Formats: sequence, structure tokens, C-alpha cells
Amino acid sequence: MAIRIDEIKPLLNNYEIEPEYTEEISRKAIKVYTDSGAYVLKKLSKKFNPAFADSLTNLDEQRFSSYVPILKNRHQQFVSQYNGEFFYLMPWLPNETDEELDARHQYLFKEVANIHSRTKKEIKLNGQEATSHFKTLTKRWEESKAVYEAFVEQCEQRLYLSPFELQAVTYFIEVSRAIDFSTKKLGEWSEKMKEKEQTRVVLNHGKISAHHFLYDENGTGYLTNFEQARYGAPIDDILLFMDRTAQTYPTQCADCVNWFYTYQKGFPFTEEEMLLFLSYLAYPERICRNIKRYVQSTKPQSELESNKQLLKSYWHFKNMEYIVMKVFEIEEKKKLKDESSGE
Repeated sequence: MAIRIDEIKPLLNNYEIEPEYTEEISRKAIKVYTDSGAYVLKKLSKKFNPAFADSLTNLDEQRFSSYVPILKNRHQQFVSQYNGEFFYLMPWLPNETDEELDARHQYLFKEVANIHSRTKKEIKLNGQEATSHFKTLTKRWEESKAVYEAFVEQCEQRLYLSPFELQAVTYFIEVSRAIDFSTKKLGEWSEKMKEKEQTRVVLNHGKISAHHFLYDENGTGYLTNFEQARYGAPIDDILLFMDRTAQTYPTQCADCVNWFYTYQKGFPFTEEEMLLFLSYLAYPERICRNIKRYVQSTKPQSELESNKQLLKSYWHFKNMEYIVMKVFEIEEKKKLKDESSGE
């Protein structure tokens, strides 16, 4: 049910907007019609990201204008509080275009590269961050692999295997190799970082998606939904996008690789960032998590549901594997080309 006008009218008074009627868009967003145009009122969670408002100010300071502007209230604030809830208001964009999905993503990744390029900062390292991260992550990955391996050994002692056990045994070799690949790339990253006295961070959007890229009536694209925006490594935005995109049936997303290199043209990863990116991307997190949950669970589990979740995590792993191998292949060819041209 859409929020009634009388419920939000006092809030909209803070923006000097007189609503005529409203339309529910989602559980957290409504479209507000006024005589001066349409707006979107979005409700934030009570524990919303504290860096949200600062990220918008940062974008303005860096003269990045390709985002849907957030209107300030009469107190010159991006976020308004009303009846114990937090809201923000932005103009409504029609988002009507005959553009192909690939073209929308190309545009999206160019703008993400633009944000990262404009907001990058260099931060000093004390010399121990990379080593500490390498040791912590390697230990966790080795423990996950050991849990999986022990489970497979137990299964191999049985005469009959459940569907879940049969799948787990079948996938083990592939998963083991992926963990080894991830660990190797993480080690190479750690070695590279020993030479570094600083690293760079950027303002990450937090949830890049075609759904968060809208068009105005002139066909100009704008990023929206910076609710999860915060500073971090440049790889973070891309990793999260790839992770969500891979949550589907088995597919080879060649477009994902193309979109990634569209981003690289605008903001290329450094050598160490590429190593860390490949390491994270290749690690079969979901499969390892499913195996660990199954092994350590003290409550009876639905074999059907456990089997279904393991299969989905395997699909995710294979979808990610395709992207990893394509990027790895392209990067290796680039290295060979650079080496041969340097001789």
C-alpha cells in the first residue's frame, strides 16, 4: 500500500514541496507527484551508512555530476528525519530508452571508472598491513580447504553417499585447485606490496547495477543509490558486481569481461590490484561455506535444500571461474607483449 499524502506532507514541507498524489515504487520508495514535477522519496534503514551524505558532498567537490542529485532540505541536509525514520529526496527520471543492456552496462562502467579516477587518494602503509592480511586470509582459506578435504575423506569410506555427499566429492578437485590459485595470487600480491609504501583508495559506489543507472528525458545516464558508498580498494565495486552477476544458472558471461575492460580503460588496476582482484574473484567462498555449514551443523538438515544450495554455489563458482580465466588469459598476454616489446 502506498504511503498516504497526509503521512509525508510535513516531511515534504521541509523541501517546500506540495504533493498532489503518490505512487508506491517499492517497499522503501514512493513517487511523489507535484505541480513542479515528480520526485522520489526514499527511506533509509535506521542504521544507514554514515558515509552516505559525505559521499555526495565528495562527488560535488570532485565535480562529478553524473549522478541523480539529492535535494537538500531547508536545513541544507541531504538526509531528513521524520517520525523516527530517515529519508532522502531526488528528482524522478523517466529512464525510458531503447538501449541494449550491453550499452547500458558500458555506460555504467565508464562512469564508475570516472568516479574512481576523480576520488582516488593515496594512503600510507606501515609495512605490515599486506603481510597481516595475507597471513589471516591464507589461514582461513587453508582451514576451509582442510574441512572440505576431511569431509571428502569421510565420504569415501562410506558405501553409499547421499546426493549432497556425492556432489561434494565430485566438486572437490575443482574447488581445491581454485583455492590453490587464489592462494598463489594472494602470495604474489603480498610480495608486490612489500615494496610499497602507500596504496590507493577510491570512493566506491557500493552496489553498482544496471538498475542503479537511470536516464533522463534527453538520454543522459546518471548513477543513483549511493547508500552503500564508502572509501575502499578500487577492486571492491567490481568484485561485488561480479559476485551478484554470477548468481544465476550456468552461463559464460563474456559481456562481464568486456564491461570490466571498459572500466579498465578509464581506471586501470595496478599490478598488485589485479593480483588481489583475481585472488578474491577465484576463491570459491560459497561452496566452502556450504560444506562447512553442512559439516558443523548440529541440527537435522533438509537434504533437498542442502543439495540445492550446494548446486547453486557450484554454478556461481563456475560462472566466476569463466571470468577469472578470461581476465587471467588477457593479463598474461599483455605481460608477454610488454616483455617482448622491451627486449
